[in-house]
Amino acid sequence: MTASKDVSDRLWVPDNPDGSGWAPVDWVSAARGTRYHYQHGAPLAEAEAARSPFYVVVTRLESADLAPHENRYYVAAGRLADFLAEVSLVGGAEVIWHVEACAEPPGESGVGR
Repeated sequence: MTASKDVSDRLWVPDNPDGSGWAPVDWVSAARGTRYHYQHGAPLAEAEAARSPFYVVVTRLESADLAPHENRYYVAAGRLADFLAEVSLVGGAEVIWHVEACAEPPGESGVGR
């Protein structure tokens, strides 16, 4: 057993023998009081190979000055977390509406070239 596995085993006691379970959300005010599901993850290379290569981030823009509309951003998987953080922090009236997996973005998006 490795040192990091020893520490992980001491700090985390899962609900189920397979390492999965449910735990209360205690760090996000918007989701506080709910529970999230956890499970062991695959090694990074395996997990990256299994996920979608691209995502569509749909945002909604609505303000007193603009008619409501939705924007679709096509984002490579490796840039998804940074893109979501950027929209969350500096999007202003533009908010994340939903995120979808995308096998291949349209050519017009300029993504994936």
